[in-house]
Amino acid sequence: MGFAFPAGRRPERTGRVSPASLLRRTPAPGDVASSLVADFRSTFTRTLPYRFVGELRACELCGGDRHEVVGRRDRYGNRLRTVLCRGCGLVFTNPMPTDEEVDRFYERHYRNLYHGAYAPTPKAILKARRGALARYEDLRRFLPATGRVIDVGAGSGDFVHVLRSNGIAAEGIEPNRAFAAYARRTYRAPIHAGGWQDVSIPPESVDLVTANHVLEHFRNPLAALWRMHSWLKTGGLLYVAVPDIENPDRTPYGRFHVAHLYNFNRASLVMMALRAGFAIDPASGRSTDLMLRKAPQPASDWLIFPDNHERLARFFSRFTNRRYFLSPTPYRRWVRRMARLGGVMAAAQFRALPDAGTAGVAQGAAVDDERKRG
Repeated sequence: MGFAFPAGRRPERTGRVSPASLLRRTPAPGDVASSLVADFRSTFTRTLPYRFVGELRACELCGGDRHEVVGRRDRYGNRLRTVLCRGCGLVFTNPMPTDEEVDRFYERHYRNLYHGAYAPTPKAILKARRGALARYEDLRRFLPATGRVIDVGAGSGDFVHVLRSNGIAAEGIEPNRAFAAYARRTYRAPIHAGGWQDVSIPPESVDLVTANHVLEHFRNPLAALWRMHSWLKTGGLLYVAVPDIENPDRTPYGRFHVAHLYNFNRASLVMMALRAGFAIDPASGRSTDLMLRKAPQPASDWLIFPDNHERLARFFSRFTNRRYFLSPTPYRRWVRRMARLGGVMAAAQFRALPDAGTAGVAQGAAVDDERKRG
């Protein structure tokens, strides 16, 4: 039985959530210790293979069954067969986990494999809060003054909390029960514990849907986009962001992850959006962060990048591990990471000072985590 979000009243504005007010909530010493333990555990748990039987399937985008293998291992060296569709250039796991295997993975294993804990750790919470604040600033001009927002893949509820604290009627969907429970307990946010398939939302009742780094996790991303399309009012917006598989700065051996069933470049993401009945808003840049607008009907000529397969095949053959480590890219990334780490440490020190909280946290928010690294 699907979960129906209550119509509810518009949330009362509790005062604009600033970086200082959200990030000043420092964890207790015991929480810090548990976070360190979880970080240590995650070093090992994330390398453990998640075994599934799976099933061979055709391409989600074009329906083609002619594929070439572009990967046989995930970023931790575990077996994971990844293919490139010859028809449209979509990259995906094949064999694909079944619906039951995907549901079980996200309910019981994903957060523990990725974070070393089933519930949010202080480190994960701080990271989520920084990301929520950065996303709020990015999307501020698109947020409806009196409308409704649904955040798909709400995690610990931080983005929903920021929106509601600023008077926006926001709700969330999160498949991990522990994270959804944390959001309800901590923020009293209306977060449904389940998948997008389980939620009953009236058609044409939503002004904005956000899906930040979640589409790549879905077994049926095209069907998910169609469902979100049905929720939106005429002219409603969908913000979707995914890691870019065509990013030349990405470590080649770290391209594929067991949780990322699909790997998009901008071309495949745009074509899937067109097929699902969306138009690309002019505000979208050249990356895999897109603002989409509900169109009256899906595009019949959605295959607008017919050379995407050839383009990605050249990319995979060119950007190899050997070439990557012989280039300056990994060393520049190391320097940038050290600089970011220094900024975060400085922000933590400034938050301890009476008058430097806002400045220190603003610096921490400015050095947001690498959302596009996957």
